[in-house]
Amino acid sequence: MSADFNDFKEQVRNSADIVEVVSGYVALKKRGRNYWGCCPFHGEKTPSFSVNAEKNMFYCFGCHEGGDVFKFIMKSENCSFSEAVKLLATRYGIHIPEREKTAEEIRRDRQRRELSEANELAVRFYQSCLLRTNYGKAALAYLEGRGINRQIIEQFSIGYAIDNFTALTTSLGKRGCSEEVLIKAGLALPGRKGGAYDKFRGRIMIPIKDARGRVVGFGGRVIGSDMQPKYMNTGETELFNKRFLLFGLDIAVKNIKALQQAVVVEGYMDAISLHAAGITNVVASMGTAFAAEQAKLLKRLTDNIVFCYDSDDAGRRASVRAVSIAREAGLQVQVAGVPNGKDPDEFVRQYGKDAFLEVLKQAPDGIDFQIEETIRQNNVTNLAGKVEAVSNILPFLLECKSEIEVAGHIRKLAQRLTIDEGLITEEYRKAYRMKKPSAAVNMTRVAAPNMMTAENQAEAVLLAVLLEHPDMTADCQNTIEKVGFVRKDYGEIFQLLLSVQYEEKPAEKLTALLTDEQMSVVAGLLSRHVPDGDCSKIIEDCLRQMQKAFLEQQYEKHRLLADEFERSGDKRFIDELIESQRIQHEIKKLYGS
Repeated sequence: MSADFNDFKEQVRNSADIVEVVSGYVALKKRGRNYWGCCPFHGEKTPSFSVNAEKNMFYCFGCHEGGDVFKFIMKSENCSFSEAVKLLATRYGIHIPEREKTAEEIRRDRQRRELSEANELAVRFYQSCLLRTNYGKAALAYLEGRGINRQIIEQFSIGYAIDNFTALTTSLGKRGCSEEVLIKAGLALPGRKGGAYDKFRGRIMIPIKDARGRVVGFGGRVIGSDMQPKYMNTGETELFNKRFLLFGLDIAVKNIKALQQAVVVEGYMDAISLHAAGITNVVASMGTAFAAEQAKLLKRLTDNIVFCYDSDDAGRRASVRAVSIAREAGLQVQVAGVPNGKDPDEFVRQYGKDAFLEVLKQAPDGIDFQIEETIRQNNVTNLAGKVEAVSNILPFLLECKSEIEVAGHIRKLAQRLTIDEGLITEEYRKAYRMKKPSAAVNMTRVAAPNMMTAENQAEAVLLAVLLEHPDMTADCQNTIEKVGFVRKDYGEIFQLLLSVQYEEKPAEKLTALLTDEQMSVVAGLLSRHVPDGDCSKIIEDCLRQMQKAFLEQQYEKHRLLADEFERSGDKRFIDELIESQRIQHEIKKLYGS
């Protein structure tokens, strides 16, 4: 990011009154030092959304979303950071600087513009073929037979590619689109003897748009069953990459925000049929490979996601993978299973909207689905099969954020397999110790079961004080390098504080480095955990508490290892026992307990 853009960004930040900006979206009332209103990012009746004019931050105590004025615009307008800066600049009459572009950047901008124009022209051509020619009558009848009326056709810009090798290339060529551009856009293929011919022929054409509603590619579906493949998508182009797209997001975004839930299906016909039935918070991943980038798109809109893939084996396996990807992005996940072996499109057309909503309502928790699906794939009628199932389920339990959540799943799993709960717990602990060692890594350490609330509070207060006083960060570095943070995001933010502590305006520098998720964490810390009093004393107390908790965790780790080695006859239990006693003595010496 250039120095000119940074200066421009800070000019916009200093000019934008966050209370004024937020008031354009939310009715705010002043109470104490902050302004309060109902959160625009999740449904609520009691105001839990606060805006602090002094810190130029917002925070919701309900959904825990927070950040600065740019983050608010990004969430509200579903746009990128640079777009948010420019939107605010336009609002406040600030000149948007235009830097001189390189020849390569100019070439790429021109190419993207040409591809975009070709896609838009193709949309209009395909729609004309569907709605205004005899060629489209069969396709129109097919769509109407599937409950897709004219309103939905217009909403999704659905069209038809006639069964002709040069219809599109000829028509768009007359409008200035070269064959080279059409090939690069994925609309045409190169001929063996030169020239180009239409890629899509005899197919219902469904434009695929990005979150801002810009056409980036197409999906084509055959009408009958004779032609193969049934579905054909644009290949990867300068504009089209499935990992960064969700079909229907531009249409569903408003209702996803309003309902605070996103339903993800496999294909665009599933999504279109559900929208036609009145279920409008639906998007499609355009295949079973749900990606981390798609999860991040949804995380900007909601914390709740329901996967509703096809109920065949491929769909169920894809759902198992997708749950882990979505949970890694911080989403709450459910998996809805469409009964009777049907896909969402077939089901909603046969049974209707209310029946499908009931399927969503009954959707189990994502990890419960992963566990049940793993059990289904193993022969649990004998002990060997049960052991194999537990082994395959452990990775899902290790993804849980809370030990309470793990305990609940282990309890249900023990009942389901008629295995002693303690045996599963012991296997989990072994896997936990192998995958998540207690040594500090990247300034973080792993939360042990039943971690004390006092330590969590100490970490939050410490970081909140350091965010207010970055110049004191170095004083904590030695201790933090030894004990780390339980929360990984706290450790990452501390590292960033270290990198900016000697800058002229550390708060501004830090803001520029924070991710969206980290921005929300910082806003929450500053809203809830900044104490009054002597900062040096507060920091000292927090570090002392964190160091004590770290030693107690180390003691527990070595004690458990000593017990495990002794049971297995391993002589290493003596070393572990001595180390645990040494740590216990150190705790008593330092803390008197």
